[in-house]
Amino acid sequence: MLDTPNMPMTSHHLIEADGVQVFYREAGPADAPVILLLHGFPASSFQYRDLIPRLADRYRVIAPDLPGFGFTEVPAERKYAYTFDSLARTILAFTEALKLTRYAMYVFDYGAPTGFRLALMAPERITAIVSQNGNAYEEGLGDAWLPIQRYWRDPSLENRNAIRAGLNLEGLRHEYSVGIPDPFRIKPEGYTLDAALLARPGNVDIQLDLFLDYANNVKLYPKFQEYFRKAKPPILAVWGKFDPYFVPAGAEAFRRDNPNAVVELLPTGHFALETHLEEIVARMRGFLDQLPTGTTPQPTGSPQNGIVTVPSKCSVEQTAARLERILAERNVKLFAVINHSGEAEKAGLQMRPSKLLIFGNPKAGTPLMVTAPTAALDLPLKLLIWEDAGGATKIAYNDAAWLQHRHALPQELMTNISALPALASEAAECGQG
Repeated sequence: MLDTPNMPMTSHHLIEADGVQVFYREAGPADAPVILLLHGFPASSFQYRDLIPRLADRYRVIAPDLPGFGFTEVPAERKYAYTFDSLARTILAFTEALKLTRYAMYVFDYGAPTGFRLALMAPERITAIVSQNGNAYEEGLGDAWLPIQRYWRDPSLENRNAIRAGLNLEGLRHEYSVGIPDPFRIKPEGYTLDAALLARPGNVDIQLDLFLDYANNVKLYPKFQEYFRKAKPPILAVWGKFDPYFVPAGAEAFRRDNPNAVVELLPTGHFALETHLEEIVARMRGFLDQLPTGTTPQPTGSPQNGIVTVPSKCSVEQTAARLERILAERNVKLFAVINHSGEAEKAGLQMRPSKLLIFGNPKAGTPLMVTAPTAALDLPLKLLIWEDAGGATKIAYNDAAWLQHRHALPQELMTNISALPALASEAAECGQG
């Protein structure tokens, strides 16, 4: 047992992010390095109830409930689309609401494709990754996925209902205990709470929608792997080796893209924390304690000019139209759309498609300009959408941390301009409607 004589208390909160009331647990010093814990199916932040205080003496530990899970509240009028893209956008907005600019991630199960999307959207914010049975490789998918893969190929009512049959207390008890040599080590609190929350009206169908959408995670695996190769974040893969869902080959594969990845296999199943909490804590602390400390993070985006650039899947016109719809849905005022390429054509000049959208909320922007009048140079907020020389569509915006540095903006007002990453990410998925 680790010596934790003054184990920190965990507090519980709700915060609005992306139109959702996100429930989260938190412990640890406010100025300590941050660890973001992302849970999986069918769990919630409750699965980290014992892990959080064992890390919080040295780290600020934050564990949100994903939409559709735990105690996070999604208003019906939000008309939330339960996809992994949506989960990632909400959690990105959650990190912005909490002003988290640098953090390590602990990803488990569904937390992995959610967290890895965060890494694609804001790679400069990720200090390290601990993957506990959080997969990013096709060879990591075990035979337990066969019924769900059948559902991907044929999303019929018959295949949907075949999965539905296991979404109950007995099915969750089996999921927690399968592959564990001594199932009696599993405490009943976790799967009993999960089953009670799953029994809420409409929740089973939310889970079935996410099962279907998991196929899109597999399509993104190559992108996740490219991130591991190029960014080379420190990675600890600590897995239950008897997990029938995400098998050990998925853990070992991290070394292919990041040779420095550390892989630890434990004699347990999918829910390794339920049986090997202390072993995982010891490995995490040893891993995280070796990371560089004492440096001040640079403003995100380009070190030279604070510009963040992300790719869009569609044309400039389609991306701009989607952004306009998003702004209208969120009641954000669109002040102007400047068609740079259109104006160039009127002047008899040629220019690749380029549009600048200027938008904002006076209630959010005015306090910033009152505090720092020069902020008016960069407000209202802007997103530039253009086509590069290779024909690819790009979205660019000013990074909030850079704007804070440029105008000496107070930290307590930064939430007012923190929405750009989520808006850019959502606009980039222009093919989604």
